[in-house]
Amino acid sequence: MSLPDGFRGINDEVRARLAEIPDLQLYALVDGAKYLTLGNRLDSSSTQWQWLLAGTELETIKHAGPALVHLKDDGDLQNWLVSRDRKEPWVCWLMSTHGFDVLVKHLGSLLFTRLPDGRKSLFRYYNPTVRRSLDSVLTVEQRQQMMGPVNHWLVWQPLGTRYLAMEAASHGGLNV
Repeated sequence: MSLPDGFRGINDEVRARLAEIPDLQLYALVDGAKYLTLGNRLDSSSTQWQWLLAGTELETIKHAGPALVHLKDDGDLQNWLVSRDRKEPWVCWLMSTHGFDVLVKHLGSLLFTRLPDGRKSLFRYYNPTVRRSLDSVLTVEQRQQMMGPVNHWLVWQPLGTRYLAMEAASHGGLNV
């Protein structure tokens, strides 16, 4: 894939934001439904990670839900995630000053929602296609609730060959 002049990869995005907030940490929120053996790949790395559906009523299919991965270095796993994400978006790139357990708790609290008829439903906010669309329908309060401890939430835009960034401090949410 030929990339445009001025292209910024995920490492460029991280470096730019670290200049402003030095204690940011990088996380990948990966949609397990897009890669059936993701758990095997994550288990073979030395990276801290967790299925967010673990311990819920969907425990038996947790591998088809989101996995939160703490990326502490620009290693093989991160490069593999970036490469696959560019082909078919399946990662939300999160940057936060908070630790892994805080993000697991917050992101886990967003997994289920109630439909108008009272039924409980899985909320697939962790899918980049869904996440890109959410900011146009969420209120400022809902957006702030979703962002929680996340400072920056980025998703790959294949047609724009760039990352779309949702910022915690932004009232509009989008920073393009």
